[in-house]
Amino acid sequence: MTTAAAAAFAADERPSESPPRDVLLLDSMGRVVRVPPQRVPAKLRPYGRLGLKHQTPQPVPGAKMPDEVMQRMRAAREGVEELRWFPAHQPPMMSYLASIDEFGTTALKPGALVRSVPWEPLVERAKSALAEHGLRYSLDQTLTYVALSDVASGASDLAYYTFDLKAKWAVFDNRNGGAAGWISTEIEAKAGLNGAARTQSAQTNIDSITTPTEIWSSVNGFRIPELAWQQSLRDGEIVIVAEMVSVDNYFDANAYASTGRRQFLNSALINSMVLPLPAYNFGANVQWQPAQDWYGMLGGSVGEGTTDKAPWSNYDADTWSVLGELGYAPDDFLGLGPGVYRVQPFAARAGGPVQGGLGFNFQQQLGRHSPFGWFGRFGSGGSRVTDRASAQVATGFVMQAPLEYTGLVPKLSNDLMGVGFVWSQPSATTQTVYHENEYVFEAFYTLQLTPTTKLQPDLQIVWSPAFNPDPGPAVVAQIQLDLAW
Repeated sequence: MTTAAAAAFAADERPSESPPRDVLLLDSMGRVVRVPPQRVPAKLRPYGRLGLKHQTPQPVPGAKMPDEVMQRMRAAREGVEELRWFPAHQPPMMSYLASIDEFGTTALKPGALVRSVPWEPLVERAKSALAEHGLRYSLDQTLTYVALSDVASGASDLAYYTFDLKAKWAVFDNRNGGAAGWISTEIEAKAGLNGAARTQSAQTNIDSITTPTEIWSSVNGFRIPELAWQQSLRDGEIVIVAEMVSVDNYFDANAYASTGRRQFLNSALINSMVLPLPAYNFGANVQWQPAQDWYGMLGGSVGEGTTDKAPWSNYDADTWSVLGELGYAPDDFLGLGPGVYRVQPFAARAGGPVQGGLGFNFQQQLGRHSPFGWFGRFGSGGSRVTDRASAQVATGFVMQAPLEYTGLVPKLSNDLMGVGFVWSQPSATTQTVYHENEYVFEAFYTLQLTPTTKLQPDLQIVWSPAFNPDPGPAVVAQIQLDLAW
């Protein structure tokens, strides 16, 4: 049984051969799901003058864009030879770069418990209408409740709302010159929904290295981690982004563990806490994918940017980082199916000596038609320049559609379940370190409630939090509602 062969909005079986104008969606592991238009509720079908010709799904960062989606993107550009301003078609891009540099024209996800809710047609119409003018985006909103045990200080109950808008606005596409340019931005917001949540977090309250609620900023209100120009060359083989850059939007992606909205919530299972991945600073990165199975990136950032100040306000030439990433992304690794294997060297300075380090980031499907995937992040670096951990191991497994796979609820073809484990040692700090080795276990389940809504219960157990004299364990239980538009 494969999730990619399952119907997205109906539980009954569908033919193995899809008509050429299916709606293309991606499941939680980044695999394509083809859905005949008649199986999509009428009000959710691709809207506007672009229709199915330009319809593309929301990418899964860290997984190569499937061939079917790449073919649709190429077909949408057929016959367009001259320079176009604010083009409706997506810029040409190599398959891995497309997953981190672009967004889709539809918000829908397959395999929902409820076929549709009243606001979703408006969401789809907005995405289609804006895509006609080159604007594609990902908008996530979350409502999260957190309950803590063994707190060192502060409250045991926290609740908050988050907003995260990532957008790419295509400004021009010069097909003859093989170049395209677009504006890239990210706007975030956070609001504490109870008194404690306005000034506290799960990490500060249990005094740990890792953050059990990574998507939660310590600052209420709006902030802009990225505002940059992106330029593609050689028909998308090379992409350059420069100005104010959020480094983790491009580096250290992983299809199974890269977002606190619908995957793991602990910071070490979202991004390595060894790698320097700053935001709010002046920076640039160069991406190059010369072949389908290989890509490389090199990026740099300068300054001590913060959420509440412009990058030039805290500019400091003595604080900088340079990070590389070399990735091998075969479609079938040793008969197991698709995988991505990344090596990540870095060097940085934070006002003191220049130090370096090395990270590894792996993901592997465990069988060509398997619902299981494994991932791992491993890193070590100089204690003065690493993020919060001088050494860290973060690894785990995910399972696509467990209820469909076991036959209990066949229509739920896009749920995701995962378990993860983290070991961390702290970077240099002025805090008192009570435990040199901190351990975390996390388990989550994500229910695809509607085509744009997920419900996610999450449990974390933290042993020996580094800055807490009580070895614990501290228990962090969460329930999160995610609206992905």
